[in-house]
Amino acid sequence: MSEFILHHYDEAPFAEKVRLVFGIKQLPWRSVIQPSAMPKPHLLPLTGGYRRTPVMQIGADIYCDTQLIIAEIEKRHPAPSVFPDGNAGLAYALGSWAHGPYVVTSVAIYMGADDPFAGDLALPRHFYEDRKKMWMTQFDTDQLKPRLPGYRTRLRAHTEFLTMQLADGRKFMTGDRPGLVDLHAMWDPWFLRRFAPEEAKWAYDPYPEIAAWEARLAAIGHGTRSELAPDDALAIARDATPAPSSGVDPRDPLNIPAGTQVTVAPSDYAEVPVTGELVATSMQSVSIRRQDPQVGTVVVHFPKIGYEITPA
Repeated sequence: MSEFILHHYDEAPFAEKVRLVFGIKQLPWRSVIQPSAMPKPHLLPLTGGYRRTPVMQIGADIYCDTQLIIAEIEKRHPAPSVFPDGNAGLAYALGSWAHGPYVVTSVAIYMGADDPFAGDLALPRHFYEDRKKMWMTQFDTDQLKPRLPGYRTRLRAHTEFLTMQLADGRKFMTGDRPGLVDLHAMWDPWFLRRFAPEEAKWAYDPYPEIAAWEARLAAIGHGTRSELAPDDALAIARDATPAPSSGVDPRDPLNIPAGTQVTVAPSDYAEVPVTGELVATSMQSVSIRRQDPQVGTVVVHFPKIGYEITPA
């Protein structure tokens, strides 16, 4: 079973990055719609507690975090590449900017804005409170209003990076073809236009080159999507066997032997630890084997950047 199964919801900006990768590569994939806020009864049996979306499933192998998901898709389908200029290392490194200070700035603006959800979004009533708890390590949402000018001025600074890249008339951030750099940069405009549209107008309407670039990205599409019921995705995991392990990197500074029970948890927010048996590490990733009564044996893969790995 090698098909890509993406657990997501349509309004999820991080999932939009992966959906656009499928579009760039014109790949078929299965779509499993998960709740946008807890509880997530059809996702947690696969992940062991990791609550973010998207999550990608290939049989009984579960891939968490957008950057690792995109890296796995690129490895399996390298052409057309998400690195059209050949600078894979720089593009991956920009993820620390895009997923860190750039995202935090836009989320803070949305959480403190007067018009959150002014658009037509299919989100549950408790979505805001769910995200408020999730982001509490980054900022106190009840104290954001007087701090919004600071976040808005930082967003303008981030936005200038985009206009600098597009100033010469290029179609995408690194040239004539779309790639991972575009997907990093599109998160904030895509998010604010849907979650706080008046803030987005203020931030982006002065820059028509950004709107034209967004339109070109949207025209790429999402590849070939077909829907899959959540129960069927669990059954696929239950009936599959995880791929053979590559083993533990002997030079890994963690120095944790294979077979050790470990916990893996995001180090920024949504710090829900996932516990399992260490089966593999590489320079960029860590993989743990876990058991669940609904899906049997699965291997859950995480990136190392942005995650804490400790013996259980």
